[in-house]
Amino acid sequence: MPEGPGINDNGSGSAGLIEVAEKLAKETKGGKKLTNKVRFAWWSAEELGLLGSDHYVKTLTAKQKKNIKLYLNFDMIGSPNGAELVYDGDNSDNTGSGPGPKGSAQIEGLINGFLDKKKVPHWGTDFDGRSDYGAFIANGIPAGGTFTGAEGLKTEEQAAKAGGKAGQPYDPNYHAAGDTLKNIDRKIFATNIDVIAHAVGTYAHDLRSLKG
Repeated sequence: MPEGPGINDNGSGSAGLIEVAEKLAKETKGGKKLTNKVRFAWWSAEELGLLGSDHYVKTLTAKQKKNIKLYLNFDMIGSPNGAELVYDGDNSDNTGSGPGPKGSAQIEGLINGFLDKKKVPHWGTDFDGRSDYGAFIANGIPAGGTFTGAEGLKTEEQAAKAGGKAGQPYDPNYHAAGDTLKNIDRKIFATNIDVIAHAVGTYAHDLRSLKG
């Protein structure tokens, strides 16, 4: 957005993907092969109406759509007053939109399980259509991922369990001039890079959990 430098929104998710992509490239450099193909994508014009991701999905053939077994979305993962929010693939929170396509619940479960092992408090967040997963779930492709919050207000429970200020925006610099490197929560940012690495590393080698 013209109003802000865009470091958390969404330089954070973009940087997280680069970090994991570089590590994955090093893992496979010596000839080690992945069981499944992994594609990293950085979408243009999300703020203007999800234009990049929507165009990409529209240009896929039916066969190509079928070959995409899942989509992972990481948009704003370093909010300065953030909470660890995981896309609610099974609609267990029963708020807003319904569940994601079959397999989305399992993606949510994989991420929640990882965060539980790390003892990181986490909460569900609705597939509200505000990020690039929209076109994928509309075409029946299971999706999941994490988000640390934008202009929404942090709850008392979230502040008690994860720190930060209740009643204040997750990111007070959302679409504003303060969205700079100075206003990134590096701890939650690092946690989410670990989430990306775990999910990508798991699905690169084994998709069986999607059918659990």
